[in-house]
Amino acid sequence: MKRLAFLVLVLFVGFIFTLANFSQCRAENFPEVMFVLDASGSMWGQVDGKPKIEIVKNVMQEMVPAFPPEVRMGLTVYGHHRKGDCNDIEILVPPGSMDRNKILNATQQLNPKGMTPIAGAVHMVTEALKTNETETTVILLSDGEETCDDHPCEAIRRIKASGIKFILHVVGFDINDQQKSQLSCIAQAGGGQYFEANNASALLNAFQSVYKEVVQKVEKAKTTVKKAVSRLGKIQITMPAAATISLNTIKIIRKTDGKLLKTIKDPAADSVHPLLSGDYEVVAGFANSNYKPDSDVSLGIFTVTGGETLTIDLGVMTFNIADTLKKIPAGAVIITRADKPSFSLTLPYNGNDYYFYKPKPLPEGTYNFAVHYQRGYLYKTETTPVLLAENIKIRPGENTVVTMDTGILIKEPADSTLVSWELVPEEKGVQTIKINSASNGAYPLWETYAVMPGTYNLLGYIEGMAEPLPLGDGLTISKGELLTFDTGL
Repeated sequence: MKRLAFLVLVLFVGFIFTLANFSQCRAENFPEVMFVLDASGSMWGQVDGKPKIEIVKNVMQEMVPAFPPEVRMGLTVYGHHRKGDCNDIEILVPPGSMDRNKILNATQQLNPKGMTPIAGAVHMVTEALKTNETETTVILLSDGEETCDDHPCEAIRRIKASGIKFILHVVGFDINDQQKSQLSCIAQAGGGQYFEANNASALLNAFQSVYKEVVQKVEKAKTTVKKAVSRLGKIQITMPAAATISLNTIKIIRKTDGKLLKTIKDPAADSVHPLLSGDYEVVAGFANSNYKPDSDVSLGIFTVTGGETLTIDLGVMTFNIADTLKKIPAGAVIITRADKPSFSLTLPYNGNDYYFYKPKPLPEGTYNFAVHYQRGYLYKTETTPVLLAENIKIRPGENTVVTMDTGILIKEPADSTLVSWELVPEEKGVQTIKINSASNGAYPLWETYAVMPGTYNLLGYIEGMAEPLPLGDGLTISKGELLTFDTGL
């Protein structure tokens, strides 16, 4: 009996070891692709009446989704930030990514400006590939010669001789004979081919030639490696660094049984979390003042696939508040999604508003920003949200600014029995604002309040009167203006 149990254990361990080897072989045998794109200033030059950079963007939109799903990709760009800077090179999407939309979105945002540091770009890419056991096909597109390294061919030869597993194909786009000589030399030094393209059609053909080569490698890998998929995948959560101040936690909840599997305290701007294949809800815990419980909001439900990394790339909402409005008596800030009604983030006033206007990390979408003016238990004003900004576009990795610079201040009269006032918009769909006296005094009536720009009628409620008095008609509050209004009472 013991002998049988021992044999079963040996067979089980052998199976696990074989499965791990198959998974490793699969990952190492499927080729990867790294695009290196020229975003130097010359890419604004035109071919057949169209900027070269726009042609490149169109070709990328067609080719990136066409590669087999097994092919992992990355994107490196040079010359897209600054003029005259040979260090203006950036890996926008790291090698080995499965997120092709991220590559396409990054490509669409390119704005050519600077130099052409080809050798520096290849050096940066290959440094990122040093530990990669998979051969990476590097597709470098340039519309001109190297402008930063006097001997780019020699530099590429040295990199190739270092043993890093890559092959460098070069596409020369709308170039002259001198530039062709250098770029073809670079391709040869990188062990790849040189392709020349003088128009959009030729550029697409060049990319398709490399595509066919990669497809052949994928098919070869499929015939030599047994398919064994790991059950372990990853979720990567990224956000602009400034946004981390607003988060206390991120929680990962398994959907099948609702179990909280992981709580990430004080999340970093970039974090990776291994998980078994399956569906998970990711919940962000936004910090509240005075150590009150977090305001939790779901970022969505995500499917983790074995052997793959799913990226949740958040954008950030930041606030620009005029000095005159920094002390508005907000009782809560409310962020909702115009394109997803189930999303609602409310941060209540808990003795101070420290976290109200800190940068907020949010999923991509269209948002509305509001406040309400019931601040503390003495306030009688209702908790009806007052919209201050609408249709705010949040994009992955980007900062979107919400400006609060428009408001109203009712001047306190020397002697008045006014118990509340109401600001009624003439425009339909804009929220009416009604401010009531507090239980211990009229002071909320004389605070400064943020409002949307527009034209309003002001009504006043006098103690003992059966109906309100019209205090002001057709009051126009322009954007950026704080209207101080004297009721005449």
